[in-house]
Amino acid sequence: MSVLARIAGTGERFVHGYASRMAAVVTALVLAFLWLPIGVLVFMSFADGGVLSFPPDQLTLRWYRVFLSNGAARGAIVTTLTISIPATILTVTLSTMIAYAVDRYGFVGRSWLQLLATLPIIVPLVVTGIAMVLFFNGTLGLPNYVSVVVAHVIRTIPFATLVILPTFLSFDRSLEEASKDLGADELATFRQVTLPNVFPGVVAGGLLAFTLSFNEFVYTYFVKGSSDPTLPVYIWNQIRYNVTPEVNVISVVFLLVAVSMVLVAVWLTRVDLLARR
Repeated sequence: MSVLARIAGTGERFVHGYASRMAAVVTALVLAFLWLPIGVLVFMSFADGGVLSFPPDQLTLRWYRVFLSNGAARGAIVTTLTISIPATILTVTLSTMIAYAVDRYGFVGRSWLQLLATLPIIVPLVVTGIAMVLFFNGTLGLPNYVSVVVAHVIRTIPFATLVILPTFLSFDRSLEEASKDLGADELATFRQVTLPNVFPGVVAGGLLAFTLSFNEFVYTYFVKGSSDPTLPVYIWNQIRYNVTPEVNVISVVFLLVAVSMVLVAVWLTRVDLLARR
């Protein structure tokens, strides 16, 4: 047996013997790399001193009280909601229509529709932001609010479509056929049979769209102009001009909203069952 064969055999035995432990260590390191900075951020939201002094000398809830009494921050939250809620409704409506059309009908340009629906994911955000400024504000002359809502819809449609489409693909079409055999037309079948069955996926896509819209910064920063800032833009302005631990508090609010929405979406789509299948 050659030296290389013996080395290969030793390496193979080592991998078979310690693969699970190595995988656990690597997984723990990756999770720590992802979540440790966020944990530090949450911890620093209770810091009594400066935002960059770690570890803090004293812990306090003062900055949470400051955030709750900050009229500008509350106004930024309201502005964010007035954009995110309409954008989410439009996104869910359009994504459901796209998913239904791609799943049920064969037509010219079907593959292009799928590509166009998901293309904004791979296009750099800055490039799309500049294009939307030139097109919405320059060519069309849309109001800032309309431009921002449309920009958020463009941002969220790809993700909502990718969540909603599998619910249509996995739906049992025989239920629709049974409904039509009983005399229901296509609209009634969609409303009474199809939609209730795909509704969890639609809600999950909507929650994901709302989370992305609520946290969207790049498109908003380019398109919104000088009107009332959304919460991400407000945080950016605070970081630029007046850094305090209140920024950490606002970031914790973002984190809670995002994690809550994702957990609800995972529960509704039953990702654990899909993974076991």
